[in-house]
Amino acid sequence: MNGIDEFLEQIKQTDDPAEALVIDLYQALKSADRPGAKKIIAKIQGCLTYEEPLRFIKASDWLISKPPEPDQIIKDIIDIADKLAIIGSSKLRKSFFLLQLCISIAAGMTFLSWDIPFPRRVAYIQLEIKGHHFHRRLKNICQAMNILPDDLEDRLLILNGRGLNITGPEGIDRILSAMETFCPEVIAFDPLYKIAQGVENAAEDVKVILNHFDQLAEQTGAAIIYVHHDAKGAPGDRDIRDRGAGSNVIGRDYDACIALTAHAQNTEAAVIDVLLRNYPPQESFAVEWSNEDSGYCFRLADDILPEKKTSKTKPAPPALSTYLPIAESILGNDEMEVGPFKMAFKKQTALSDNRIRDFLSWATAGGNPHFLIRDERGRGIHKKWIIIGKPLNEE
Repeated sequence: MNGIDEFLEQIKQTDDPAEALVIDLYQALKSADRPGAKKIIAKIQGCLTYEEPLRFIKASDWLISKPPEPDQIIKDIIDIADKLAIIGSSKLRKSFFLLQLCISIAAGMTFLSWDIPFPRRVAYIQLEIKGHHFHRRLKNICQAMNILPDDLEDRLLILNGRGLNITGPEGIDRILSAMETFCPEVIAFDPLYKIAQGVENAAEDVKVILNHFDQLAEQTGAAIIYVHHDAKGAPGDRDIRDRGAGSNVIGRDYDACIALTAHAQNTEAAVIDVLLRNYPPQESFAVEWSNEDSGYCFRLADDILPEKKTSKTKPAPPALSTYLPIAESILGNDEMEVGPFKMAFKKQTALSDNRIRDFLSWATAGGNPHFLIRDERGRGIHKKWIIIGKPLNEE
């Protein structure tokens, strides 16, 4: 008889339910019943769960003592063991936003307008795209941010979890086991719907994953950050408290929320709003997506007003340069009176008189090729003529 069999024979004589479960687990593993073994392990963990006794604190003691200083991950946004939600519409690059934030935290460098007091260990669990695409994304963002390997050292770990069936409390437990020696100070999940189980609109289902986030934060001391998508419609119409698809339990659970909203006019810009539980409110601001030869990332855009796109936002008119080919086709190489030109131009573009006036002001001031207008004056004569001048790079 081997050691395991002897142990099993001994615990058969007891009435302890945990010991009986050990026997069941052994039999399940012996018969290669992995699903059954997982269920039994969960039951054993339940038997071994220790509930720490509740401890009340006298308010009078707090009045004569100084509270400890918060250990801030992002200055005046979140502390250690807080929960931060990043919410935005589909294709608004919220996953890029989270990755850039995590790189900044790992490097200990300022992120947009927020100070990162010092570098932290970050575990990034991405569940949505293939590893080689995420690899490329990481390199491009780091290149645009001028981040080198020495800036990160071993402080940023990435788990490419697509297709690994990492969901629910069991999935989080797997992640926790895999990074046990890393001791993360920030754990990021992208996106929430991939790690969560059940129905997104059901409060009870959502509470399960949020409660497990709480347990994860307590066990590790790490701040939890996750990406969540907006509901259908116009997010810019909603208060930040009502942002995020599914149950509104999420809006009452996090310690901080960063919401990205499409800009009213600039398609490459987004408006950033922040909702904070523990720190003073902050003003909205704009960021712009910068796609450069060396890479891409978000940049702070102080020169752009933080005007959010709403259901009432009118589409931005096409750039004036859009109409340049039509004007060139009308004029050709000839000089033409301004009046007949405007009539022909209006017929082909359907622009208003004011918009045509704007086009001519732009074309004669900075268009390329720029237009020339000359006055012809004489007794009883006052005509204006228009002609295409040389391209600016030929002058």
